[in-house]
Amino acid sequence: MLKRNKYYKIAVIGVIVSVLLQLTLFVIVDPFIPSVITPFYSVWLILFVVGWRKEHPRR
Repeated sequence: MLKRNKYYKIAVIGVIVSVLLQLTLFVIVDPFIPSVITPFYSVWLILFVVGWRKEHPRR
């Protein structure tokens, strides 16, 4: 991760926002509402992998 890759940035910011939103919804609204946010973790993982493949292409 020497170069700052936009996919890495989006993935990390997305995970941070998702975790904070889940914690906030869990405490303030209802413990079951944060389960709506959980499927987005796969999106952040895919973006991280895309960023990895862009930075380390196969030869």
